[in-house]
Amino acid sequence: MRVTAQNPVVTDVWFFQPRTLAKANYANSGGREQTWTPWWACYLAPAATAAGLRTHLIDARTDPAWQQQVARLGPGDVLAVTTMTGAALRDALAASQMARAAGSYVVWGGPHATLFPTQCLAESPANAVVPGFGHAGFALLMRRLTGTAEPVTAGPAAALGPRILTEGGDPVPLQASRTARPASGALVAADDPLPSLGLIRCWENYVNPDVAIADRTVNYVTSEGCLRRCTFCSEPQTSGHAWYVRPVTAAVDTIAEMVNLCGATGIKLHDPNFFHDLDRAGEFGRRLAQTVGVPWAASLHPADLQAMTDEQLHAAAAAGLCRVLVGLETPVPELIKLSNKRYDPAGIPAMARRLTAAGIRGMFTFIVGWPGADPGHYQQTIDCAFAIRDLDPRHQCKIHFLEPWPGTPISTLLQRHGYGPMPTTLAGWADVDYYQAQIAGLHDPAYTQIVRDANRALSPYVDA
Repeated sequence: MRVTAQNPVVTDVWFFQPRTLAKANYANSGGREQTWTPWWACYLAPAATAAGLRTHLIDARTDPAWQQQVARLGPGDVLAVTTMTGAALRDALAASQMARAAGSYVVWGGPHATLFPTQCLAESPANAVVPGFGHAGFALLMRRLTGTAEPVTAGPAAALGPRILTEGGDPVPLQASRTARPASGALVAADDPLPSLGLIRCWENYVNPDVAIADRTVNYVTSEGCLRRCTFCSEPQTSGHAWYVRPVTAAVDTIAEMVNLCGATGIKLHDPNFFHDLDRAGEFGRRLAQTVGVPWAASLHPADLQAMTDEQLHAAAAAGLCRVLVGLETPVPELIKLSNKRYDPAGIPAMARRLTAAGIRGMFTFIVGWPGADPGHYQQTIDCAFAIRDLDPRHQCKIHFLEPWPGTPISTLLQRHGYGPMPTTLAGWADVDYYQAQIAGLHDPAYTQIVRDANRALSPYVDA
């Protein structure tokens, strides 16, 4: 399908959220997979609306008839698909194949499409790929498809793009080896419109019972990207080593509206590194307490936790912070260096005690199976996790197996040392699962079941 400004035929955009198939690892206290609002779609929907298009959501996680929905699409439709490395790629491919065969225009974005834009375009049914944070590129693509394109004006987020990769002529050229990247280490003030809450027809689908937050917990994202450079994480690559920050006042106002829509009693922030700016985090907590007044949870880098004063920590708790996700990764100093996590693992017990003293629960995550590590690191990690639980049984821990997450220095290191097989195709990336110890020769098979049993004891509702 080729759309030109002289012959605009597109009328509707359908945002497609694939299933993540993660119930075994991320079940809620109700026994079903945690299902969070597809904020990527809510943030992109205003760009489609501005181009005169109607917007709809197909969420395969909540709609068992999603295939029938996709099958009804035709030449007047755009299917916009988010791509995450792992099992979600299977639904992304299946939905895209159906829509493309029916004459719909298919566009891919999201983390995996950002890491591998040319491979996604070559090996998927997508007509176009929009890498990076996406709003500028997606907005321009929608205007091009409807014949309403205007010159791109520079704004605070201009460094992020827009860049679009399409077959049959690039509206905005993208070199084959590049993604949409701002200057390394940049803090970027987001200038995209407020998310479209009206895209969600049934908010109850995205309300989760969470034992550590509230019985009616919903999620939100106030910022994207990360300024850290952990060697095992693809976030620095997908964000171009940038931190894309939305205004605190607008975020809190949106949360307040969402809470009114669904009767939520708790908020879980899915920012990759919410506490990177402690002053911003403090402002958010104060505004949320004054405006909404519900408990909330967020991510917290261990170095940021170690840098926080007791006064700051207790102030956050007073503002409603009830749980933090802390990626410790390992208690072994040599492996901290390999991971580039940059904190002192000797302070792990103190971190757990300080959280307890502030009345904040911790979810501490670890990784085992580091290349070249002493075999004893498996047991050291398990012992550290249980020691945290012994300090406070309200704290939770999870242990993951190292996997070659695409675009990471660790993935390159594993390939250089002959670990494998590594995925080389789009379909192959669908098999990545960091709960399953899949890399031949890397993981100690004697610990596979031991780690899974430990996870069941360390964190409720995990069936890893």
